[in-house]
Amino acid sequence: MNDLLRQIRNEWRANLWLGVELLVVFAVLWYLVDWSYVTLRTWLQPMGFDTEHCYNLSFNRLTPQADGYRADDDTEADMKNLLEIVERLRHRPGVEYVAVSQNSIPYNDGSNGLTLGVDSTNVTVMQRWVQPDFFPLFRLQGVAVQTEDGRTVQTTRPDSLATAMHRRGNHVILSHNFVSAVRTPSLGYADALSMLGKDYPYGGYTSDDYLHVAGICEPMRWSHFSTTEQWGGPLAAIELRDSHICQLGNPLYVQVSLRLTPDADTGQRFMDELLDDADRLYTLGNVFLLDVRPFTDLQRTLEMDDVNEVRTQLCIIGFLLMNIFLGVIGTFWFRTQHRRSEIALRMSFGSTRRGIFRRLLTEGLLLLTLAAVPAMAIAFNVGMAELVDVERVSFTGGRFAVAVVGSWVLMALMIIVGIWYPAWRAMRIQPAEALHGE
Repeated sequence: MNDLLRQIRNEWRANLWLGVELLVVFAVLWYLVDWSYVTLRTWLQPMGFDTEHCYNLSFNRLTPQADGYRADDDTEADMKNLLEIVERLRHRPGVEYVAVSQNSIPYNDGSNGLTLGVDSTNVTVMQRWVQPDFFPLFRLQGVAVQTEDGRTVQTTRPDSLATAMHRRGNHVILSHNFVSAVRTPSLGYADALSMLGKDYPYGGYTSDDYLHVAGICEPMRWSHFSTTEQWGGPLAAIELRDSHICQLGNPLYVQVSLRLTPDADTGQRFMDELLDDADRLYTLGNVFLLDVRPFTDLQRTLEMDDVNEVRTQLCIIGFLLMNIFLGVIGTFWFRTQHRRSEIALRMSFGSTRRGIFRRLLTEGLLLLTLAAVPAMAIAFNVGMAELVDVERVSFTGGRFAVAVVGSWVLMALMIIVGIWYPAWRAMRIQPAEALHGE
């Protein structure tokens, strides 16, 4: 090692420019690896729900000009007809769960907020206004619930959340990150478990209306490109009762979701059969079934812009990586070819091919490590200045280390490729022939 350091110091003019190149490339590569790490880590996080075998049903009502329009049916009658259709859907063969919700389904393009007063502080999260079957339908995992006799029970069962919410009209289910050290550091709550079984002002800490926290569940992410701490993750679920549904006055204002058993989910065939039965079974009064869509379609629509943006960024990253790859490999390829006489001289003095190859690789990796030290300082300051994505993942030592190690490994592989083949060719030539050519 000392011999290598001495050689690098003696050849400092040539190594200086190589070191500057490696420094710049390492800093740029660190930024690319960091973005890729954040995006991949966000994508792989649990969504908090399961939409497999689930479908979203849209309903509408006839206009006065339509055939079969009933002028005597008011808006309340329309909503009662909708509830009757929902009950019919519950008895359809292969249907496991049906639930009505308002602006609350996964991959929805709209949302409502709910505010609770917690210790003279208003905490606002996304409101999930849902029927109790919403929890088992989308497989929302529980954390803890309060039983009817006031006991706290740790449970992951979605139906336990449904039972706890349905017990009273003022019951609310909170996600465990409703309050947390990240979202609400001033409150001093690690999570929302300590709120279980207590009453909190609904609408703000000055309100006289109270909601009782009857259960704690896992958060639901808005999409694959957002975290549980961003909007849509922290939630407060309250029951959408039949009386509330009737007051909404229009079937377009609610969503009807259903889950099929796995053997009954035939995809497009199921949707076609359901629409074929719509006139006979799922049209009542002025209310009719308008459309059926799998949640995969809703996901694709909601995430389309984010997916296109990520694809564009990946194309840019791929182009930059190709240039970095060719540049680093080309630099060390030329450098190794230029040292054919040195390789031949070492072989003539008895050095083995394996020893020479190991020396060249060690020298290249040592140059990379020396250049990486100032590059790491630059990258760390970029991260501390929050010039990277800190909304989805906080800039921590672990995140910095992952990007540094990833960048070093990628560049090390490029250097190895740039050294290996020309060194292998140079060592195949007889030492006397190489020295004679020089």
